[in-house]
Amino acid sequence: MIHYHAAAPQYSIGHLDSAIEHLEQVLSLEGANSLFSKTYWRGRVVQALATPGLAPCQHSRLQRLLERIAQS
Repeated sequence: MIHYHAAAPQYSIGHLDSAIEHLEQVLSLEGANSLFSKTYWRGRVVQALATPGLAPCQHSRLQRLLERIAQS
């Protein structure tokens, strides 16, 4: 399991599922090597992971995204 820490959360729990869906779509279609760098995408996922009240299923989805970024 990969662990990262973010300085401050950017996402609210009410909008987190749509943010995760967006990240999943972008990273599956374009990959982490798209217009933005792996560092950018990792930062976005890490910010989402820092959201207070994160559900276990959301955490799992975000961890999978981090693994996808690391493997790309």
